[in-house]
Amino acid sequence: MDGAILILIFLLGIVAIILLTAKFRLHAFLAIFLVTIAIGLASGLPPNELVELMIQGFGNVLGYIAIITLSACIIGQILSKTGATLAFSNSILHFVGRSRTPLAVGLAGYLLAVPVVCCDTAFIMLSPVASSLAGGSGFPPGLLAMALAVGAYTSFKLVFPACPLFPATMFGADFGMVLVLGLLVSIPTFIVGMLWAYRASGIAGGQMSEQPYEELKKYARLPSALASYAVILTPIALIVIKSLLDGFRPESDIVRVVFDFVGHPAIALPIGVALSFFLARGASMGEINGWVGEGIGRAASILAIVGAGGALGSVLQGVGIGTYLGRAIVSLGVPGVLVIFLVAAAIKTGQGSSMVTMVTAPSIILPILPSLGVSPVLASLAVCAGAMISVHANDSYFW
Repeated sequence: MDGAILILIFLLGIVAIILLTAKFRLHAFLAIFLVTIAIGLASGLPPNELVELMIQGFGNVLGYIAIITLSACIIGQILSKTGATLAFSNSILHFVGRSRTPLAVGLAGYLLAVPVVCCDTAFIMLSPVASSLAGGSGFPPGLLAMALAVGAYTSFKLVFPACPLFPATMFGADFGMVLVLGLLVSIPTFIVGMLWAYRASGIAGGQMSEQPYEELKKYARLPSALASYAVILTPIALIVIKSLLDGFRPESDIVRVVFDFVGHPAIALPIGVALSFFLARGASMGEINGWVGEGIGRAASILAIVGAGGALGSVLQGVGIGTYLGRAIVSLGVPGVLVIFLVAAAIKTGQGSSMVTMVTAPSIILPILPSLGVSPVLASLAVCAGAMISVHANDSYFW
């Protein structure tokens, strides 16, 4: 089939995904799945080959991401149910001081959004804390609300294993490098966001939703702050150490062998789950199993969308759209990293969902990545940065 026709089919498919999810409110899994079938058939793929490509793409992505996503969602659920979120929020407030309450709230949101893999959830979980602090801190409620929003949004978009997990997996990037560079980029981003929160709160004012302070008193005994931090930071530390050792120790070295195992995200995150059980020592096994089930339920929707994105990417590669699209972009002379950024920004602005952006943009970029001359690590971070570009009325986080 002619390359120009293939590119037109591809562009119509992307527009269809945006319309189905943003305008018609169809679940992202169904939207991406249906469009994938339509693109494959319209491009002339035999039905049997289309099915094989979809199964292959769906399975390849989920086989790697599922364990990590499930573990992260379980950790987030246990942190919430045991009161660990309040424990590290209180410790941050004690460390930075009440005179810097907005910074404490922002840092708490930053820490929590990574394990719960959702900025919306992190904001909701910590809103009672921010609301209660607003009453006695002297800071405007709107400032604390925006500080919390900035912290949760920044780490969710830039810090592995939240959003960066999905493009990094689809591009085959080094997870340790994505984590380290994402952390480094997130620091100035967080600082700029906090400066904006201070300025915007003075202009816009605003109120936080009324939430009873009793919500903060429902825990008979909070876990220790040290144990709460250990659950979040241990998996991250193991992944970073593994990445660092890859460049400094031979493969046969016993230290590297150990960290190649425990530092793999598919092992490091379950270690975090095991540590989280120590936070729940006062709970019955029935309660713990219930929390684990809720975490798995949250992960299921994420995994369905990710699997559909993997199927889309496989089909785009199978029909050869990437070859023609890559040549067209290279001929324009646009820097490759800017192309990736703009693709993610356009999808995020058009349909609003960060998760859809994180799986759709890599699916589009993967076939043309060699032509763009961008490393998988940089490509992963460019997708994450592009997905930060817009929060407006079609995004649940806006509301």
